[in-house]
Amino acid sequence: MSDNLLVCIGDGDSIGDVIDLYLLSENLEEASKFSFQVKSALEDIAALAKNEINASLIYVAGDDICFIVSDDLNISNVLASYSEYFLKKTGKTISFGVGRTSVEALISLRRAKVSGKGKVIF
Repeated sequence: MSDNLLVCIGDGDSIGDVIDLYLLSENLEEASKFSFQVKSALEDIAALAKNEINASLIYVAGDDICFIVSDDLNISNVLASYSEYFLKKTGKTISFGVGRTSVEALISLRRAKVSGKGKVIF
């Protein structure tokens, strides 16, 4: 991968726990509604990333998103704004890991998750 690119991986925080609680409460309607909110928020973030920062989308799946961007952006501020959007749409936080490679980004994501969630870690 080029030296001037960054891999950004986002993962919704405690999304599975919310779905599990709805399912254990036999509240399929709320599980479906929440799942749609998460999916919609991530699709919106993917569109914003493509349009606003010319991101190359790698995937959007479940409560995860991955894209590649130029390192000349102030990506920390951008990801913070995407985090705020996700929180507003879902009521839950999202963590982001950023790195020069997918391995670095994934390690950063794991650090974000274990350091309190809702973080952006490089």
